[in-house]
Amino acid sequence: MDEELIQKALAIKKEEDKELARLLKLAGFLFVDELVKQILEIEDALDEILQIDYEQSAELAEELASKDKKPLKTVIVLALSARIFKSEMAKKVNPKLKLSFLTLYEKFNGKYKGDEPHNPKSRHFKEIERWLKNLPKLMDLTTKNNLVNLIQKSYEDGKGVKWLERELVKLSEFSRSRARTTSITEVLRMYSGSQYESMMNNPNIVGKEWRHTSGIKEPREAHGKADGEIISKDDYFIIDGERCRYPRDPKLSPGNSIQCHCFMNPVLANKFTKGG
Repeated sequence: MDEELIQKALAIKKEEDKELARLLKLAGFLFVDELVKQILEIEDALDEILQIDYEQSAELAEELASKDKKPLKTVIVLALSARIFKSEMAKKVNPKLKLSFLTLYEKFNGKYKGDEPHNPKSRHFKEIERWLKNLPKLMDLTTKNNLVNLIQKSYEDGKGVKWLERELVKLSEFSRSRARTTSITEVLRMYSGSQYESMMNNPNIVGKEWRHTSGIKEPREAHGKADGEIISKDDYFIIDGERCRYPRDPKLSPGNSIQCHCFMNPVLANKFTKGG
C-alpha cells in the first residue's frame, strides 16, 4: 500500500511539473526548461529541509508542552533557536538561488546580444545577496511565531500534547506546497533580477514594459493595471503604491511578490522587442 501511495504521489507531482512548465510558457517567460529545472531542484532541497525542521520542531514543541507550567514566550523562542533550519537553508538553498541568478544573467545577455560580463560587486547584485541572506530568517520567523502560538495554546483548556501533535501536522510551514511556492517565487525573482541587470548593462535597451498574464492563480488588480506600462529602464514602476524596478523586486512586500507571474519586455532605442 505504501508503494502504491508513493507511485500515485509521484504521478501527481509529474503532472504538476508539466503544468508548471505550461503556465510559465503561457505567462511569457523565456528559458522555461531552465526555469523548471531550477525550481524543481530548489523545491526538493527546501522540502527536505522543511521535513527535518518539522521533526526538530515537533520534538522541541512536545517537550515544552509537557511542562507543569505554561512556559514564557521568551523561553519557547530560546528553545526553538536550537533548530537548524536557517543554517541548512543558507547552506543548501541560497547557493542554488545565487547560481540561478548568474545562469539567467548569461542567458539574458545572450538573448539581448549584450557583451557586459556580470559584475559581482554591482549595487543591485549586492541587494540580491542581502535578500538571500535574509530569506531564511524571514521564513523562520513565520514558522517560529506559529510554533509559539501553538505551544502556548496547548496549555489552554487542557488541550495537551496530543492536541499539539495533531496541530503541528497541519502547519503549512512544513509542507511541500511551501517548498514549491517558495522555490517558484525565488527562482522567478532571480529571473527578473538578472533580466533587469542585463538590461541595465546594455546600452541598446532604453526602457522596460511591465506585462501581466491573466488567468493564472488569482490576478492582483494593481499588477493587471500596470500591464503594458513602459518606463525608462532605470525608473520605477508603482505597484499598489510600492516602488519597484521589476516584478518580484526585493523592494516589494510579500503580498506583491509571492505567486506573482508578471514579467518584463525590453524596449530598444528604435524598436520594441517582444518576449523579453
